[in-house]
Amino acid sequence: MKKIIIISILLLFSTFPVYADGPSFCDDPGTWKYFESMTQKYPDDIPLQILHALKIGLCNKIQQNSITETEAINLFNEMVDTVASMRDEMKKKEETDDF
Repeated sequence: MKKIIIISILLLFSTFPVYADGPSFCDDPGTWKYFESMTQKYPDDIPLQILHALKIGLCNKIQQNSITETEAINLFNEMVDTVASMRDEMKKKEETDDF
């Protein structure tokens, strides 16, 4: 069961850069709805919660004119890459623990 969840979340994370490349990083209701449903479905998934909180914070900073949308997208995508790497390491560890 753990493996199915991890694979699902890995697939989920692989879609985030697509969402982050659009012209409306903060204004896409579909992305927010998706994030809300996933954070409710996986409340104990800390990496997912981190990405959700990061997006909220980045959008607040864009509204305050503290950063540009391009900077926010780049930061978000970097964190997605970091989280995906963490997931890969977790998956490898679980696979070796199973043997």
